[in-house]
Amino acid sequence: MEQARPGAAASRPLRCGVTVAAVTHRLLALTAVTLLALTGCGSTDEVAEGAATGSPTSEPAPADAAAAAAATADPAAAQDPTEAVVATALRAADLPEGWSVQANPVPSGADLADNPSLAGICGHTFTSEAQRTAKQPVVGVDPAGTAQLSSEAIAYATPAAATTAVQELVQAFGSCPAEEYTFEPGPSAEGLAANSVVFQYRLADGTTQVALAQARGQVLSVLVGEDPEVTAAAGRSIATRIAALPAGAIGG
Repeated sequence: MEQARPGAAASRPLRCGVTVAAVTHRLLALTAVTLLALTGCGSTDEVAEGAATGSPTSEPAPADAAAAAAATADPAAAQDPTEAVVATALRAADLPEGWSVQANPVPSGADLADNPSLAGICGHTFTSEAQRTAKQPVVGVDPAGTAQLSSEAIAYATPAAATTAVQELVQAFGSCPAEEYTFEPGPSAEGLAANSVVFQYRLADGTTQVALAQARGQVLSVLVGEDPEVTAAAGRSIATRIAALPAGAIGG
């Protein structure tokens, strides 16, 4: 399987497990509390309560509605990138039995300038961030109520911008200081979209995380989870919906 060269932009679609030096933990917060605070879902009191208990807060009505819409959205019926984002967002069916999801919807038409997705990874500048037009963050929650999987489905202004986001992700991971994280062989990229990358790394405290990104046309799906098998399986499930998106709806 082809390997991406760390620190260099890919000149073609990627489909690989990538081994690079290290990465700071800025790629999508792996807690529901952080995502709730970022997107404005839930009150200050609810966020504080979630932080104190270590459990996700109760979903407000907009989050409930967003999760329900995503769970039933038919990717083949998507008419534009925004609808494609809803159809490809993480849903409970992508996760093991007993798991659930907590949606953190960003209002349609919202200015995403102050709501980063990839910006900040190892100080790398993501030019693609300015090209985002919509996104839907969703957290995967295990049966114990602990947030274990963080995700974003993102729409871009053009297919080239989504591809650039994947390339910049590889560049960012390749520029991280080696003493911070230890990279390991990750799950196979088989079953993911053709333009995809998979990273697995071990933190200083021994925690293992997997970051998985896959793009088609104007849509990018990013997952970060602590269980490699669960994260990879969710990625493959999402890949089937990405493949079902009409080319005309996502520019390719």
